[in-house]
Amino acid sequence: MGMQMVSNPRMLERRLSQIGDRATRGVSAVLRRAAIRIRDLAKDYAPVHTGLLERSIDYAVVRDGMRRNMYIVYIDLNETKVNGKGNVKELGDYALLIHRGLAPYGTGRWQLGKRSAAKRAGGKKVGGRFLARAAEDGLDDILGEAAREVRRATRSGPSAVGVRR
Repeated sequence: MGMQMVSNPRMLERRLSQIGDRATRGVSAVLRRAAIRIRDLAKDYAPVHTGLLERSIDYAVVRDGMRRNMYIVYIDLNETKVNGKGNVKELGDYALLIHRGLAPYGTGRWQLGKRSAAKRAGGKKVGGRFLARAAEDGLDDILGEAAREVRRATRSGPSAVGVRR
């Protein structure tokens, strides 16, 4: 007697849907961890004067039109501080100028201040392009992590297609 394929189309459809859902959840978790890693690196790489810039770096979860999570790392440019003269200053212009011009890594228009130099001496890679560098460093091997999650999702559970002898 030869081999015969036995299948249950409904069970197969349900199984494929479950695999897709598990893979999507797994990849979403990978992306969330990457966003947190990038946020933390950006805070480590950001210069420190008052601490406002570091505190303004965060991440958010946004759902797209297909109900998928997107993770965004951002600097809240609307944060404000009051200087010693009572003037209110927004973070936005400062953050952009420092991101582009602070040495090292930026154009070198500005140099690290005392607190930033001390932070750098403590082992942090403080300097310009802090958010861009954090994204580059934080995304190392993200494709590998996502691929491992998809493989894990496709390997688990029983099959809806069987072989009968």
